[in-house]
Amino acid sequence: MTSLRRRPMMLAAGLALSALLTACGSSSSGGSPSAGSGGATVTSGPTVTIKDFKFTPATLNVKVGTKVTFIQEDSIPHNATAQGTNAFKTPTMTKGQKFTVTFSKAGTYNYICTIHPNMHGTVVVS
Repeated sequence: MTSLRRRPMMLAAGLALSALLTACGSSSSGGSPSAGSGGATVTSGPTVTIKDFKFTPATLNVKVGTKVTFIQEDSIPHNATAQGTNAFKTPTMTKGQKFTVTFSKAGTYNYICTIHPNMHGTVVVS
């Protein structure tokens, strides 16, 4: 049986372990223009939805420093990959996954799904 003095320590250790496991959720890095993260549960800022083999909106206009979250809602895996000097790449995502890219430089970011190259979109950063 656990003594009453040890219970607060066990509770604190359990809470610390829970916080640590929550903080170790899935995350990954995007390429240029800035790091991104996968598995985000809260989306603040503009989003691009991937569904029905389309990026919606097809063109998104944002300000420098804006975080854009790509939300995969299709049953088929997709990614978003830009090329050239304004390159970025999301991982291949399955339904329900999200990936955030921070656009830290002005420019036009044309991207495609490399799995389905007929899918294309643009982020214009000013």
